[in-house]
Amino acid sequence: MLFSPMDSERFSLRIGKTAISGLEAARGLMHAAKEEQIELMIARCPVDEVAAIHQLETNGFELMDTLIYLARSVSAVEIQTHGEKVRQAVAADADAVEGVARSSFANYVGHYHADSRLPRDAADRIYPDWARRCVLVPSVADCVLVYEHHSVVAGFAALKLLSADCCDGMLFSVAPDYQKKGIFRALLQASCSWAAKQGVKEMEYSTQLRNIPALRGVMESGFLIKKAAHTFHCWTGNKQ
Repeated sequence: MLFSPMDSERFSLRIGKTAISGLEAARGLMHAAKEEQIELMIARCPVDEVAAIHQLETNGFELMDTLIYLARSVSAVEIQTHGEKVRQAVAADADAVEGVARSSFANYVGHYHADSRLPRDAADRIYPDWARRCVLVPSVADCVLVYEHHSVVAGFAALKLLSADCCDGMLFSVAPDYQKKGIFRALLQASCSWAAKQGVKEMEYSTQLRNIPALRGVMESGFLIKKAAHTFHCWTGNKQ
């Protein structure tokens, strides 16, 4: 099933999403999209699957962004934390967390923003909505940590356990007024500490290739590049 209900509702289009594992998957994607009447197909493909990438481009897919995945081992003994300022979010923090995401991602260019055929206002709502759901919907995130500065939520980290061995730092955000104050690093350290307490061995973080400040920050915190993937969009011409 390619159909993405949330994306389709957000943009009022029939949108499909998939992860491409190799050439055969890329070859069969357009046929599958046609069967499901997908209007916009979004595909993520590892950067080393060159033949699959070329097949996607031949089929009309266009590059929208490149994600860099980084990881580090975690140990409760070696991670420094800022326990007095970082705590686990509660439902009452949802508005504040959403507000932090709205302000910090205001000029962010993800793969939705990179597609000029998608409305900018709808793309702008993606990260604030995701942040809010991380706090309120248990299935979205396993833990949301918030950093407080004088009782104000200045930043947050949403974490998801991918397996018994790996935790994903899937969404981090620091409000513009509080950036460059060490809050991002403090949230990274607290996230690694939380992950270690859950018994996992590895913490993973991903961001766009163009997001140099975040890449620099996580690498300074001991993360190393693990893999990378391209995100492609294709407007299929299919109609519902």
